[in-house]
Amino acid sequence: MTLDGNGFERAIVKHCSPTLVGIKPACLFNVPGDFAQHEKRQSTGEQNHSRQAPGTRGASGQSTSEQGPSRLRNARLDALVARANRQLAGTSVHVRVLARRSCGALVLVYRPQLLARELSAPRAAATMFSWGYETTGSGWLEAAIAHLGRKLENRQRCSANGGFPHEVGLFLGYPYDDVMAFIEHEGRDYLCCGCWKVYSDQESAEACFARYKRCTRDCEAMLGRGATLAELTSMTVAA
Repeated sequence: MTLDGNGFERAIVKHCSPTLVGIKPACLFNVPGDFAQHEKRQSTGEQNHSRQAPGTRGASGQSTSEQGPSRLRNARLDALVARANRQLAGTSVHVRVLARRSCGALVLVYRPQLLARELSAPRAAATMFSWGYETTGSGWLEAAIAHLGRKLENRQRCSANGGFPHEVGLFLGYPYDDVMAFIEHEGRDYLCCGCWKVYSDQESAEACFARYKRCTRDCEAMLGRGATLAELTSMTVAA
């Protein structure tokens, strides 16, 4: 995708239409590029010798010539997210950067009320709490989202193939039983695979996958005809 207004809107519609129309609590997509935010902490001794030739490695391990483009990418992405949120004002759909990584920035499109309902269901809440997440109190949902973002960034720092923590599935509205079965079976022995790996109620899951596809197809068509993101949130998708 191109990091401009039209490209960002198309990415939101391509990857997040079910959330736009209100049939999925959250969706996630990756914006390619190096968006990692490198620390600039230096000791006093390091500061005295910190003048470096362009292209040398700083304390963060990133070359000084690379840090400028990374900052610019982040600033541009933040501007696009702010623009999308202005377009979606009053629709109950929010957009935020979930994690900034050297392999891309993860953007979360979500409906806070729907997501809070999913995560506060008794089984999900108990499991999330056991994994270190806030599940009650003022601002618990945003705190939980921020915690997930930090975990994603830390995983990528430790390994380029750090993958995703299992709780991502709960944030994205995957059935609780399928998320837990995925963990138990280590991703194997599933009945079918679409947006997630299915371990129970295959018929309902396949109907859900088909509905998501219809939703995305219809939203992309409407966007191509000039519809705004806000207008897409009023669409209805047959079950």
